Amino acid sequence: MMHSTGPAKPATSPRRLTRWRLAADLTGLSVALTVALAACSRPATPPVDAALSASVTPSLAPEPTPLPTEVPSPTATVPPSLTIASPISAPPTPQPVADLPIEERRLIFEEVWQTVNDEYLYVDFQGVDWAKLREVYAERIEGTQTREEFYATMVELVAELKDNHSRFVPPAAAQAEEISTSGRETRVGVGVVVQPKPDGAFIQVVFPESPAARAGLRPRDRIIAVDGRPYVAADGDLQGEEGSSVRLTVVRPGDKLRDVVVVRQEVRTHIVPYYRRFPGDVGYISIPTLWANDMGEQVSGALTDLVAAGRLRGVILDVRSNRGGWGEVLNDVLSHFVRGQVGVFFGRHYVRPLVIEPPAGPDMRGVPLVVLIDGDTASYAEVLAGVLQREAGALVVGSPSAGNTETIYAHTLRDGSRLWLAQESFRLQDGTNLEGVGVTPDVPLDTDWTRFSEEDDPQLLEALRLLGAGPK
Repeated sequence: MMHSTGPAKPATSPRRLTRWRLAADLTGLSVALTVALAACSRPATPPVDAALSASVTPSLAPEPTPLPTEVPSPTATVPPSLTIASPISAPPTPQPVADLPIEERRLIFEEVWQTVNDEYLYVDFQGVDWAKLREVYAERIEGTQTREEFYATMVELVAELKDNHSRFVPPAAAQAEEISTSGRETRVGVGVVVQPKPDGAFIQVVFPESPAARAGLRPRDRIIAVDGRPYVAADGDLQGEEGSSVRLTVVRPGDKLRDVVVVRQEVRTHIVPYYRRFPGDVGYISIPTLWANDMGEQVSGALTDLVAAGRLRGVILDVRSNRGGWGEVLNDVLSHFVRGQVGVFFGRHYVRPLVIEPPAGPDMRGVPLVVLIDGDTASYAEVLAGVLQREAGALVVGSPSAGNTETIYAHTLRDGSRLWLAQESFRLQDGTNLEGVGVTPDVPLDTDWTRFSEEDDPQLLEALRLLGAGPK
């Protein structure tokens, strides 16, 4: 999904709404959430970039929605001065205890239902009888419900849209999302970001000076077991109580299983890109997420370092397993490789162009470019790949991307809960809509790259070959 730009003030009415446009899958790198905000009042004023969000003037309807996924159909014109938004300001502090009075439940329910009714990307709700669901769920919330039961009911209501993007987030979870948006969260754990796989946890990020880093763990390692039992998705990033120890069974591509014992501690989780210069003057940058709000600056810094070391004959951007993030970050990365209008965002009530301005860092236009993608490349990350393929002549290597490119907006409700709603889609300049289709590689190479070391990674080796720096 995609996101918006700068922070917007919460509306000053009982229904405080904050709209964020997201282009990433929240279930991806949780520590690197990125959301954009753009001040706007209804769809008439389209938000910027996939990573925008806006504070909405309250109306009696709620605004639900998950992460972005593209969809066709806007007719409104773009509002006068749209600019990419920046990360959102903290939502209202959720109320900790006591069940919600029936009047409060009714107001929250009405906000959510009406927001979806007015703002959802698909006018036909993709076959869902949204009006009928209002009757069904209104009756349910009239019954005796605890706070937890009410929020579970709201989660079910939004899930009825079945679009894999829109979702309702209870107050506590919304607050946790907020903490994560900076990409500089502090948490207690072993210091890794993992991607659950059928046979363990694939390590995507190891934070510097963390217990995992001191134990010698590296990206591409796979955690097979935790304290002697198989790793399960519920283990997540292995957070826990400070000072507690955990035994991890780890395997590195090409190596044998080994056990390491790490002691959890407070870790500063600042996600950064990995970059290096390959023989043959080819620069390589792995961008794990677009959720960290300073990722655009970091990529610019990486390119600056690579260029400072000498002329580049080519650049490889690796966005495999990148689930998207902020629209502002998308624009920042694109700015090094393209200029001008590169596509169009559209919602139910508007259309707005995606226009790329000159970058603060190196101008890489004209430098041969290869982009690596896989089936987990989603949201703004696949928009990035699609735009570079069409506008910058980049060769795309790997397997088709996820086809999950709608932009979602975040609506923060009166109780601190949040509705993520799919409200916007994206088309390339040639009219191609990537939603449900994804980016098609120029060089299909469908292999599980996570099982290879960097030296033996078939997709990376192919990218190097295409740039004249790999095996012939």
